[in-house]
Amino acid sequence: MRPAHVAQLLLLSLLWGGAYLFMRSSAPAFGAMPMIFLRMALASLLVLVPLTLWRGGFATIRQRWLEIAVFGLAFTALPFAGLGWAALSISAGMLAVLQSSAPIFAALVAAVWLHERITPMRAAGLVVGLAGVALLVWDKVGVRESAGLAILVTLGVTVLWGVSSNYVRVRLAGVDALSLTTGSIGVSALALAPFAWFAWPAHDPGPRAWAEVAFLGVASSGFGFLLYFRLLRAIGAVRATSVTFLNPLVAMASASVYLGEPVTARMIAGCAVILAGTALTLGLVPRPRRGGRGPEPQRGGGQGPG
Repeated sequence: MRPAHVAQLLLLSLLWGGAYLFMRSSAPAFGAMPMIFLRMALASLLVLVPLTLWRGGFATIRQRWLEIAVFGLAFTALPFAGLGWAALSISAGMLAVLQSSAPIFAALVAAVWLHERITPMRAAGLVVGLAGVALLVWDKVGVRESAGLAILVTLGVTVLWGVSSNYVRVRLAGVDALSLTTGSIGVSALALAPFAWFAWPAHDPGPRAWAEVAFLGVASSGFGFLLYFRLLRAIGAVRATSVTFLNPLVAMASASVYLGEPVTARMIAGCAVILAGTALTLGLVPRPRRGGRGPEPQRGGGQGPG
């Protein structure tokens, strides 16, 4: 990769890793639904819709509106609402580490739904990655009802994103990334608007919370997705997916500084095991050469949360 691509990956990790921090910080002030609605609405109105109009991408959205609407409801509105609710109860670092296992679930879904062959290396990655998830949450589910349920919801969101990447392959293969992102986030904002209205906070959340939500909408969901898709075109899916390895590190470090969240040995160990499993699942660890054969081809992962 060129130095410019490395710099863009690092910037993307800050935009997406910081999203967990600001969801965790702003969710108590706004409530889950208003916070996520504002994130989707700001991304749509200030970044994605103007850019799509400029590039003439709404023709694609009109042609494929049904599939894009399904994607927006099932794989954007629902998972982001779940993350917003979970952010009320568990740390930013925990959210990010659990979400880093999305490529593992994407591979499992592809094996079941699309009947993709699981190579020995990918099988090892799935086992290692799921073991990391178990290590992280084994003694936390059920310890406190709200935290335990929030962890289960976060894992459910991770599974949904594993399904979403395969849904795109099957139903939306011909739709360009900008049209899909604009359409799905726009549908998500519209779907969440009534819930946000009824749950709107009685008191003004304050300038800090508004600034955090502005970062989530404009930087993380708006420019973050655009930067990710630019990297997909420039360096390919596998290398772009390497941002998965940076997001939890950014989230844990920034939440420790900004919110004073503890970074425990269990969290670090679980993160390391999950990321090792993700690397094996994505084929980022090449097999030794045999008889002049090169390493096993690398494969891309699923959509990141952003």
